[in-house]
Amino acid sequence: MCLSQAILFSQVPISEPKTPIATLPEVRLLMALAKKNNPDFATAQSRTRVEYARIGPAGALPDPQVSFGIHKSPLQHVRIASSGEHALEAPNLYGLSGALPGMTEYSMSVGQGIPWPGKLAAREGVAQQGFKRSEIGVFETALALESDVLASCLELLVVQARIELLESQMNYWISTEEIIKARLDQGGSNIGEAIQAMQEQSRLRLRLLESENQMQDQKDLINQLVVRQSDSSVELESSVFNIDLPEPPKEAELLNDLKARNPEWLSSLVDRQIADAAVHSARKDRYPDLWTGVGISRAGSMPMAWRAEIGIALPIWSGRKQNKAVERALAERYGTESAQASLALALATKSRERARAWKLADATIKLYEKELIPQGEAALKILIARFQNGGTSFGALVETLNALLKDQENRLDAIAQIHRISILQHRASLEPVSKTVAPNSPRLSIATAIDSGSTQMSAH
Repeated sequence: MCLSQAILFSQVPISEPKTPIATLPEVRLLMALAKKNNPDFATAQSRTRVEYARIGPAGALPDPQVSFGIHKSPLQHVRIASSGEHALEAPNLYGLSGALPGMTEYSMSVGQGIPWPGKLAAREGVAQQGFKRSEIGVFETALALESDVLASCLELLVVQARIELLESQMNYWISTEEIIKARLDQGGSNIGEAIQAMQEQSRLRLRLLESENQMQDQKDLINQLVVRQSDSSVELESSVFNIDLPEPPKEAELLNDLKARNPEWLSSLVDRQIADAAVHSARKDRYPDLWTGVGISRAGSMPMAWRAEIGIALPIWSGRKQNKAVERALAERYGTESAQASLALALATKSRERARAWKLADATIKLYEKELIPQGEAALKILIARFQNGGTSFGALVETLNALLKDQENRLDAIAQIHRISILQHRASLEPVSKTVAPNSPRLSIATAIDSGSTQMSAH
């Protein structure tokens, strides 16, 4: 019989993903499909049911024993002979003989082992802690599946956004090529500039082909995670630029969240409880178990007889058995305490690292959105107008175009970085932040571009 979800997952936190990308309805649907169809999640649930099934047997009494017996007595000849002083007391019985008839005796007995008080409760406690441990395994699998889907959807959105930036850059180059062709007719440009413009467009087309291939790879990966055909449609209509980003969280906030949901930390808490329960159970095993039994028997026409008995185990080898089990349990508990202390330090370190990386990425985004990109777009408009009139060089225009694309891609990387940190936090894992985004200054500032244009105009 299948257990209800309330029973299976009552001991672990159930939290909604707080990462911004999880607000998209299509992403939430994909996460639900992954947990529904993925065999890893079903396997983790099966392990939990196995551990739950161990609790009952661990706290149950040993099976009672019922035995049946039959005893056959053969015919016996008896003769009274004189012997010693007793012959004088019964002289009339001297020399008598007789026969005792054969007899069949039937018996039945029932016995029950009775562990020392508290032993069964201690063993059941160990099994219950094992069940809690398996629940954390289900929770960890769910977090991993959700995080994998979130990460794949994020990469798909990032690739789609990069394609948009490359297509926008392509439009700039198409316009620039048209300006160059118009200037060629007037003698204001040379064929080298036209060739370079075509080369830049070819490089952009190459990057578009690579990005489209990456986009299809991510779609295949998403279909694999949700266990459906690789040619199934995966459409994320939203833009990663339009997803609201939260303010950078504090280190203490991230640490508290990790301690509330990190599977390793939760497992370490349960491991300590398991170790304590194992020590308690091992100490209880020092006490002897009891055994009781009752039986009845009847032989021939004789009245029914009964018996009752009680026994106790003799723990004479406790020095080599029970005491060693207690020592082992104490050593395991000490090991879990040491591991938990080390894990607490790792959680604090990761929280500090993520808070710092999140703050850096947030500052980077604001720097690009409020200063670098607007400055680059303004510089580009000025240079396009001047280049069209012959007031600036083609090289300055190329540098400004490439610098603007670089700034836009850096902003995209910083946005993706915040999402990646958020997904890592949702997974509540100890994986490091793989990329650290730092502001990249544009290769050409507005002042430099304008000065360069002025210099070229003077040269003309």
